[in-house]
Amino acid sequence: MKKRLGLFIESLLQIFAVMILIFAIATALIGKESEKFPNLFLLENEGIAVQTLFQLFAFSFLICALRFIFFTDVFLKKTGLALRYVLFFVLTIAAFVIITLIFSWIPNKLLYWLLVLASYSVSTIISIFVTTLFARKEDEKLNDALAKMKNRQGE
Repeated sequence: MKKRLGLFIESLLQIFAVMILIFAIATALIGKESEKFPNLFLLENEGIAVQTLFQLFAFSFLICALRFIFFTDVFLKKTGLALRYVLFFVLTIAAFVIITLIFSWIPNKLLYWLLVLASYSVSTIISIFVTTLFARKEDEKLNDALAKMKNRQGE
């Protein structure tokens, strides 16, 4: 249990750090245009407000909880990886929309919503793809090591 809690906290902090980095870059790049998103970029291009940091932390926690549910064998023991990714993707978008509505991150203009959801979806798909590649490489390494061990035992 301690190990899982440690891994959860580690994952939470990594997700939060990536979000802060993304928002720091966005804040610098968007500049004065950030005034169109007043609840998300309270300080415009001057920095990230403390309340926004707490909101991003809450969102990071939700993402981390979803990762724990879908990518550990604690809850879904026999669910295929593809289904786990689909469910994770759908629920992260739902979590994003809910958090966005609660904190009024995006103005009520369809274009803004479409652009943000499209960019969020693309970044989520890229991270799923990268994660899958790393998982496959790790599986190959483990399978190779297992084959070598079996060969040694057979000799």
